[in-house]
Amino acid sequence: MMSDFKIPYGESNFEKLITEKYIYIDKTKYIETLENDASYQFFIRPRRFGKSLFLSMLGNYYDINKKDEFDKLFGDLYIGKKPTPKKTSYFVLKLDFSNVTTDKGKLNLIDSFEKSVIDSAKDFVNKYETTLKFSRDKQKYNDSISAVNYIARKVNEINKKIFVLIDEYDNFANDLITSDEELYYDVVSSQGHIRTFYKSLKILTTTVVDRIFMTGVSPILLDDLTSGFNITKNLTLDRYYNEMMGFTEEELKLLIDESKINNFNKGTLILDMKQYYNGYLFSEDGESRVFNPNMVLYFLDSLIKHNKYPKNMLDLNIKTDYKKLENLAFNFKDEETIESILTNEEMDSNLVERFNLEYMYESKENFVSLLFYMGMLTIKESFLGSITLKVPNIAMKEIYWQYFRIKLFEKNNLKIDNAKVKQAINEMAVKGSCAGFIDYLKECLASLSNRDLAKFDEKHVKILILSIFMNNVYIANSEYEVEDGFIDILLSKNKAYDDSIRYEWLVELKYIKEKDRNTFDEIRKSGLEQIQRYEKSKRLSEMFELSNMKKLLIVVIGKKDIYVEVD
Repeated sequence: MMSDFKIPYGESNFEKLITEKYIYIDKTKYIETLENDASYQFFIRPRRFGKSLFLSMLGNYYDINKKDEFDKLFGDLYIGKKPTPKKTSYFVLKLDFSNVTTDKGKLNLIDSFEKSVIDSAKDFVNKYETTLKFSRDKQKYNDSISAVNYIARKVNEINKKIFVLIDEYDNFANDLITSDEELYYDVVSSQGHIRTFYKSLKILTTTVVDRIFMTGVSPILLDDLTSGFNITKNLTLDRYYNEMMGFTEEELKLLIDESKINNFNKGTLILDMKQYYNGYLFSEDGESRVFNPNMVLYFLDSLIKHNKYPKNMLDLNIKTDYKKLENLAFNFKDEETIESILTNEEMDSNLVERFNLEYMYESKENFVSLLFYMGMLTIKESFLGSITLKVPNIAMKEIYWQYFRIKLFEKNNLKIDNAKVKQAINEMAVKGSCAGFIDYLKECLASLSNRDLAKFDEKHVKILILSIFMNNVYIANSEYEVEDGFIDILLSKNKAYDDSIRYEWLVELKYIKEKDRNTFDEIRKSGLEQIQRYEKSKRLSEMFELSNMKKLLIVVIGKKDIYVEVD
């Protein structure tokens, strides 16, 4: 049975979602909470986490022009049944800095910033022309400050207020930090163009700008704007807003029910999506972990259209977005921290709420905090003021694995033989043979310098293997939990190729330094015993067809020898 509602993948227009019968997970209860909080608010979430849709929802709710449409848009939602006193009472100015140009010098950056604001002011004029009786004098739009001041003056004349929504406030800053720090300092300095604009906006809060809600993906620009714009309250880590963007598991269940996906087991779908898209906790005291909403919608949209799992579990659009952020994060050149995250998949750190670019690269906590804001780390737990962060899901782990593979191969002047890797993995999937994969692993290990091997251990070998398995055939589960421990690597099939993949793999991995070669028999025995325990797991038997699961013990000795035992 097909759903009466559509999956809103890629859609960020709230009015369109409601009027054109898209599924909408109701987040309107947060309007009530936000309205009772500070008037000027700042909120960070990772890319593709529903920020633009949330701003669109706020805009529709507070827009004075939407009075006659309020019941149509909000009547079936939480806030429609419990409206706040300020509904449909504002003139809404929406600013979006996602298209500010950063790669063509200062003049082009300023021109594109100016154009962005002036275009928003023109949209404002067109929308409210009847109410405010704007003149058509084009001179009103000479620059961003005069344009905003003009519309502010017109609103003030009728004793009304403006709600300013700012999307992607930091987009251009994130680009500049990795490409042109000098230009960044220029435009956000005390007399810089960007800071001057925000100063003028702050002045308007004393008269006509009654509320501001601004979003971005990092607090990098916030500290550098502080002297000119020190009015916003940062709600990012507040427990009341932990689930404001993203889907809780209960919301995901509702989404699946609304989608009427009957050809797949709902429990299995949720477990599979958890591996790739879940795990995010943004407040120490948050009640629920949330799924990345755009990743979930991408998955469900593909599932409904093609009646099978997507070939790429990670949306390529999101991969492109995270590549930009990855460049920003790894600009710290802190390989030690990356290696620690790769090997331990977690670390303890305080969360820094504001960065100043001048001092940003001097602190490891800044780096780790930036990874947190970007969604590449999330809160695992906190105790007595100490926060443990972890990699939230496989989607983010793949980014780290890719980084590891690139750096490792660059360091040793190697090129990844994609054809050889593909053939080896296909043989594992179809024939149940790991010979080609083991041969390739031997090549990789043999290429490592003695310096690399000095601190090499089992975890490093595991990351190397996982980085090799970055493909669409298998989902590489690291430390897969069963009743009696954690499986080192579980290669489960990508269900988009369900009919073609015959074998899945349970891999137990051991590493012995050359000097400890005499411990081989003991280590081998320990590995086989672990495999025997794991294959008796009830959870494993419930989730997988064990008759088609190969059990593989890999014992790596130094960088010369690999012992393999397959069942």
